[in-house]
Formats: sequence, structure tokens, C-alpha cells
Amino acid sequence: MCVELCSAKLLTPIFGTSIYIWASVLGITLTALMSGYYLGGYLSSKQKNAKTMYWLMLIGGLLLSLTPFISELVLPITVNLGLISGSIISLICFLFFPLVLFGATSPLLINILTSDNNTSGKSSGTVYAISTFGGIVTTFLVGFYTLPEFGITKTLYTYGILVMTTALSLFIYSKSKKLYPFLIILIGILSFNFQNKISDEVIYFSEGILGEVKVVDRILFNENEGQMKTYRQLIVNNISQTIMDKNDPEKSYWDYVDILTYNINLYAKNKETLLLGLGGGTLFKTLNKNGYKIEVVELDERIANLAKEYFHIDSSLNVIIDDARHYLNISNKKYDVIIYDLFQAETPPIHIMTKEAFENIKKNLTPDGILVVNFYGFITGEKGKAARSVYKTLLKSGYNVRLMGTSNIESKRNLLFMCSNKELKANDQIIHPIVYEMDINFDDALILSDDKPILEHLYAEAAMAWRREYNEFNTKYYLQKDQWQKQKHKY
Repeated sequence: MCVELCSAKLLTPIFGTSIYIWASVLGITLTALMSGYYLGGYLSSKQKNAKTMYWLMLIGGLLLSLTPFISELVLPITVNLGLISGSIISLICFLFFPLVLFGATSPLLINILTSDNNTSGKSSGTVYAISTFGGIVTTFLVGFYTLPEFGITKTLYTYGILVMTTALSLFIYSKSKKLYPFLIILIGILSFNFQNKISDEVIYFSEGILGEVKVVDRILFNENEGQMKTYRQLIVNNISQTIMDKNDPEKSYWDYVDILTYNINLYAKNKETLLLGLGGGTLFKTLNKNGYKIEVVELDERIANLAKEYFHIDSSLNVIIDDARHYLNISNKKYDVIIYDLFQAETPPIHIMTKEAFENIKKNLTPDGILVVNFYGFITGEKGKAARSVYKTLLKSGYNVRLMGTSNIESKRNLLFMCSNKELKANDQIIHPIVYEMDINFDDALILSDDKPILEHLYAEAAMAWRREYNEFNTKYYLQKDQWQKQKHKY
């Protein structure tokens, strides 16, 4: 369970967190365990030798400790492959083989414990019960403590050392004298130097259960101003969540912040606002500058702390750390504006974009209140099926909807769903592109529901397109920087 959870997190900065990644992880895990069970059964049919099991544990623990190192070699290559093929090949390289060896130990242990046919069932049940209990403990320990507290590398390294230490203890207990070559390798592993993966531009880096988070200062070209400027980025799994002008902290690199605020000003009658998703806080600062009284809900406490430390968010701001839908379910407060600015890397949360969720939000809106949903820019073709389904679900939930685009180019824009229980009437001139309902073909659009949470499948192509663009913009750039840093430190 440790190697499975950590391997999934090793993939997220390169390939994201979509259902396809978890399908790849689970598929390779089951394939590896199946192969391991077969290998263990075959070996146990040849001989009842405990030392074979010890060797499997020892080599498996070694591979587990080396997983971060192997992934650093593999991922810069597989990033150039497709989402599915790249993730599967990566997992075969650093997840498959440790799990094969660990899986093979169970049949061998059962064979050692079984003295006759009458005890085989008891031995099997005992071995699998204990191993499952260990998996339960490890899942909770890794998921809720070691990953958020120590990160992926130290978690894998520690678990690998524990497995190797256990195997070595068993070897010593059995008085084996064939360990000298392996002891030399083990000493090398124990002296492993955790290399700093952070390039000079990265001023903060952490790994946690929700993925890899970085704060980066980087010079980018501003097309509107026609000049290079220094920006501070908040990057989650190598997807930029916030890009703030370092010399003007209230200014975003992206125009959606100003466009969203402008259009809220067109429709909102009052200023009591709930912002779901803080990121680096450029939207929060722009709304605050426009006089909105804002409450913020953020899922990852690291993000809230980073916004205050690196993105000029007032340290006194009370950020509610909670899941957005859970907070809406338990809150009875009324808001004039509720904003979905929710992306975990390239994936918006599907559970808050269902008919039931949209209907439930009505209890949190004032009679003239508006709901704003920030979403992918695609509305046509297969990539736009997700946005068309969100639109159709909002209509089915009883909202009046006006859809704004931040530009006319689908691949480079955000879509802003402006929704209200009443007819939307702008109090000033509409200056940004409107996507009219009559121009949208809803024939293949679906009603999203809690019972059938299919949005992640619908936006898969759009998410992959976004991931590919950011792999070029961020992932490959920082992989190259990491390699340059390593070469620099050699000299």
C-alpha cells in the first residue's frame, strides 16, 4: 500500500490526478500482485526454503528505497508519451517489480507454515489476515501522516529500510553467511543523499497527499504589455494555479481574474461573497479591492498558508479548511455571490458539479444572489462535452445562465457560468464574449448527478489538452532545470 500510494503521487506532477491515472495504478498493482502470487506459488512448489522468502523481501525493500531515484530517471522520458501509455510505462518501471516480489512472499510463507493439508486453510487465512491488517495500518499512516509530514521520498526510503532490516534480521537469525555482497549495497543505500530537487527559481516545495506544491519566481512574457516580467507562480502538480505579477501583487498574469470580477460587478446587487478555492489569492485580492466582503474555503491547508506567506494575503484572513461541498452542506449562511474557482491541478472536483449540488447551493444564495462557475474554455466538439453538460445541468437545476468567455479562442480561455434564480440583467455594458444558449447543441450533453458521477470522463480530453500544454510550459522546463542543477553541483 505504501508503494502504491506513493507511486500514484510520483505520477501526479507529470500526468495529473485523473481517473485514468488511478486506473493505471490499480491495474499495474493488481497485475504485479497476480504475477507475484504465481511466482511465489511456483517457488514454493520447488522447495520449502525460508531464505528464498528473505531474499525476495530484501530485494523488494531495496527496490522500494530506490523508487524515487528510478522515477527521476524514468519520468523525464515518459513525459513525452501519451497520458495512458506514459503512466503505465512509468509504473512498470518503479511500481511493478517491488510488488511482484512482495506478492511472492505470501505463498512462500503459507508453504513454510503449512505442515499438512489440514492446516493449509488456517495458514492461508492467517497470512492474508495479517497482511491485510498491515495494509490497512499502512494506508492510514501513509495517507494521513507520513506523506503530508515527510513527503514521498522519505516515506518510500523509510519503508524500504524497514523491509530490508526485517529481512536482514531473519537472515541473521537463520545464521546465513551469504549476505556480504548485499550488505555493501545496503550500506550504500543507508548513506543515500537526498538530493535537492529544487531549482534556483523554486522558493518553496512540498509533497503531500494532494500532490506536489511549489512556489516559483519566473520571468514570463506578457503579451498584453509586450515585455518580460517577473511573476510568482503557485504550482500544484506542475499545473499553474496562480501567476501573480511580483511587482504588482494585485495583478494576475491571467485575464480571467479581471474579467470575472468585471462581470460579477455587472450582475451582483450586494457584496457578501463566498469564494470556494483560494489558490494564490489574486482573485480574492481583486474582489476585496472592489469592496466585496469575502469568506474563503480551501481544501489544502498548505495552500492557505502559502497564499499568506508568498502572495501578499493578509495573515489575519480566516480561511476555512474544508471540502467545498461539505461546507455548503453544513452552512446555512446566505451569500450574494458564490464563486467556484476550484481546480486541483487540471481537474475540477466532480462532486460539486452535479444537479444535487447545484440545487443545494440555492439555500446559500440570497434571492438575487449569483453563482459563478469557472471552467475549461472548450464548448464545442468532444472537448466541450463537459462544459455543455455543466450548462445543461445548471439549466435543469432551475438556474438562469449566462455564459461568458474570457476570449474567443477555446484552447486559451476560461468559461464563466453566471447563474441566478432570477433573470440575469446586467447593470452596465457587457464587453466580453458571450456564448449564447441558442448556439450550443445540447443533444449529447448529459445531466450530471451524484448517482452517475461521469464529469471526469467527459472532461478527460480537455484536461489532457491542458496537461499537455502545462507539461510544455512547466514540467519539461523544471525537469531541464533540475538536470542543469545536478550538473552544476558536480562542478
